[in-house]
Amino acid sequence: MSVIRNLPLLVGIALLGACASQPDNQSLTSTLSQSAVAAEGVPGGIIIEEEKVEATVVALDRSKRTFTLRDEQGNQRTVQAPPEMRNYPQLEVGDKVTATTKVESAIYLREPGKADEESREGAVMVLTPPEGSKPGLLIAGTNSTIAVVKAIDTTAHTATLQFADGSSRTYKVRPDVQIKPEYLNREVVIRQDSEFAVTVEAQ
Repeated sequence: MSVIRNLPLLVGIALLGACASQPDNQSLTSTLSQSAVAAEGVPGGIIIEEEKVEATVVALDRSKRTFTLRDEQGNQRTVQAPPEMRNYPQLEVGDKVTATTKVESAIYLREPGKADEESREGAVMVLTPPEGSKPGLLIAGTNSTIAVVKAIDTTAHTATLQFADGSSRTYKVRPDVQIKPEYLNREVVIRQDSEFAVTVEAQ
C-alpha cells in the first residue's frame, strides 16, 4: 500500500527560512531525490527522500546573528542562525554551506492484536560541532503515525485511511498488492526517521 508521506518539521527549526525583515528573499535551489523499497505483493514499504541545498555565505550581520546565502543560480536568502548553531561567530564570508534534509518513511500493516512500540512519539536529538570550529548542526528524530483502513475499493484499487485527528484520505494501492477484505479496520503504521544536517566548509 502506498501512502503519501507527511514530512515532519524537525523541531521547528527553519534554518533556510527567510528573516521577516527581508521581503526580497529568494528560494535557494535544491536537489531532490527519492527511492523506494517494497516486497512484491506485501502492503507498505520504505520511502527515502532527500533534499539538499548548497550555497555560499556572501554577507554577515553579527549584531543580528544573520547571514546571507547565494546559490550557483544567483538566488540569495538571508537566514537567522538558530540558537543551536552555537559556533556562528566562526562563520565567514566565502564559506560554503550545505543543508540536507533526509526522511525515511516505513509503512506497514500492523498485525491484528499487536500493539508494538512504533506508536510512540519519538525523541529528538540535536548535535553540534566542538566549540571553536565551523558551525554545523544535526537534528535527528523519529515520529510515528497510526491510521486505520476504513474503506477499500477493489475496482479503483484504493484504500481509505482514517487518522487520529478524524481526517481521512484515499490512496492508490500498488498494482502488485492484492486488496483483501480482512485489511478493513486494520491499523497502518507510518514511522518516519528524519535527519536535518548543516555543514560549513571554508573556501
